[in-house]
Amino acid sequence: MLYYRAMRSLTGIICTILSATILFAFDYEIKAVKVLPIASYPARTALNGVTIAADPYSTNEKSFTAFDVKNLNSRGYFPIHIVVQNESQSALTVRTREVVLILASGKKLYTTPATVVVEDVIGPGLMHKVPSNKSLDRATSAKARSPLSDFTQKDITNKSVDPGTTINGFLFIFTKEAKKNIFAGSTLLIPKIEEENTGKSWGPFSIPLDPALQASE
Repeated sequence: MLYYRAMRSLTGIICTILSATILFAFDYEIKAVKVLPIASYPARTALNGVTIAADPYSTNEKSFTAFDVKNLNSRGYFPIHIVVQNESQSALTVRTREVVLILASGKKLYTTPATVVVEDVIGPGLMHKVPSNKSLDRATSAKARSPLSDFTQKDITNKSVDPGTTINGFLFIFTKEAKKNIFAGSTLLIPKIEEENTGKSWGPFSIPLDPALQASE
């Protein structure tokens, strides 16, 4: 009897330690992303009063400044920070599912939804894990403070940009060649953006990424 009691007690202690270790290991911190004046981004293009800038996150270290996931690039996911400034008279929508990265080889890679990125690199069981209180108020809900919420809120997919405003967010490009800097010699192509009221298309917007890479060296 004493043996079984001791074993139950030991099992409880081990479970407590493991639970604390897991919670510590997967603690997630939401990080703010600094947005610069659009004219300061080397990789940008303009059309009809709309300027779009692209800032490629080509290394694990740079990606870690925006997302609390180590080795994001090494896992095949390359983020691109997009800034859109609308100086036209029309409200516009950025349809990012049509965006394509044209590699130096000519190969085309399309964007990956933020939900897919999170499920792959963090895992479905931890997609809603509450982050640390380093960056957020205790009153903030767990769901709003999860890795999934962080990635999806920073995703620029289908966001609207009103006249006279600027928006920003991320695109995620997946590649099986994770050890290669896929941005070198590449061009980001946004085939179109649309007027919200009329559905009229503007574009294409073509942004070579090498100027941004050279500026960060």
